[in-house]
Order: sequence, then structure tokens, then C-alpha cells
Amino acid sequence: MSSTAALATVPATSTAERITKLEDELEVLKQRMPDDKVSIILLSGDFDKAMAAFMMANGAVAMGMEVSIFFTFWGCSVIKKGRKLQGKKFTHKLINLMLPGSAKDLAPSKMSFGGLGRKFFNYMMQGSMSSLEEQIEIAKESGVRFQICAPSLGLMGFDADEWVVPVDVCGVAAMYDVALNARTAYFIS
Repeated sequence: MSSTAALATVPATSTAERITKLEDELEVLKQRMPDDKVSIILLSGDFDKAMAAFMMANGAVAMGMEVSIFFTFWGCSVIKKGRKLQGKKFTHKLINLMLPGSAKDLAPSKMSFGGLGRKFFNYMMQGSMSSLEEQIEIAKESGVRFQICAPSLGLMGFDADEWVVPVDVCGVAAMYDVALNARTAYFIS
């Protein structure tokens, strides 16, 4: 009873000020709340890790989320059209010869067995799971945003037109702009 009486004696302006302050604090919290987005950073060029990245991306899109995948270093091989050597300097040709030419050439991180591992996985996936190439196409058609690390392009000698999907060439700051505003962020290495 005494607490009710104490509340009744609080001046109306004090209550109004408190409500205004709470509304301001709520607005700040709303602005800090992450968007309904998923950010995936793909460092790995391994088949199984690329499959995981695209399955997560396509699943999130199916749930109505906005998805962005940032490809850096070895991960760039996942969305390359193929091996392009013409017009590159010697060191970039060497890098491109050592890396997989496209998603079709990616080996699994474990059980590679000199190329047999990928064939085995492809066989096991037939009829029950979309191939990596199909997953990439689904992501492209679903509106997944693809970002390519600009420093990786320069270091590894990739050109802006080597990709099977439309890409935004950007730096780490653009990747962070997406990742820090996403509800969920994954780093796959």
C-alpha cells in the first residue's frame, strides 16, 4: 500500500520524462539490433567447406533472410569460371596453375585420395543432394550477394571478370559493414 501511495505522489512531469528517456533508450537499442541477414566469409577452397557455405546460404535465403558471401584467398576458387592464364604475369600464372580452376576442381578437405574423394562424394550426393555447381546457381538466382576480396584479387592475380556469379569487388571494410550488421556471421576456413 505504501509503494502505491509513493507512486501516486510522483509528479506527472517526472513520469513523462521517464517515458521519454525509456523511448530514447529503446530507439538506440533498435538501431543496434542486427538486421535479418547472414554473412558468410569463405576462406577455404575445399569442396566440403564450400558445400557447407552454399547450403547455409541457400537455407537462410529460403527462410527469408538476406545473405552475403565474402570470398577471400583460396575461397575465390569456388566461384571462378575456370583457369585463365592469358595476360597474367608469371607469378600469377603459377598461382592459378596451383589453384583449382573452378568449383568442379575442388577437392574435399579430408579423404581426397588423389581426386577419387571428390568423385566419391559426387556419386554419394546423386539423387539426394544438389551438386556444388547447382548450389552456386541456386544462390545466384536467389539473390545472394557475392563479395570478392580486392586484396586477394591483386595478390593472386585474379581479374574482375573471372567469376560465374556477379561480384562486388571490395575490401575488408565492406565485409565488416555487412557482417557487423548481420544477425548471424560464419567464418569458414
